[in-house]
Amino acid sequence: MSNPYEYSSDRFPAAPGLTEEQLNGVPLVTVHPAAWPAAVGAVFLMLATVGAQYEFYIVMRWVVTAMAIWMSVVAGSLNRTVWVVVFILIALLFNPFIPLYATREFWVPFDTAGFVLFWVAGVKLRASKP
Repeated sequence: MSNPYEYSSDRFPAAPGLTEEQLNGVPLVTVHPAAWPAAVGAVFLMLATVGAQYEFYIVMRWVVTAMAIWMSVVAGSLNRTVWVVVFILIALLFNPFIPLYATREFWVPFDTAGFVLFWVAGVKLRASKP
């Protein structure tokens, strides 16, 4: 397993707060700016698939919506439009303001798909920084 902070010749979009010009001619480090919101969202959705008290689902809606918005902002700063759309849709589906009431069996495929999307995006959304 390689050290994630080793310098790399791979070049990804500039990390949030940096410009492409700042990456020219310097050794680069690959970072995963969406790792934390992806991990938090994935954990809550994984816990939702195994079942919990109703109160957990209320908290889960808030957390998943917040993490999906955070992920869409990070994806937008990396110019990854498809991921922006995916996480806006997740935020709309799980939003606590206009909740969609359904049975647990209805939600399991959505929870599972959301878990996978958070996990994959956490790995795929990479950026470079000096």
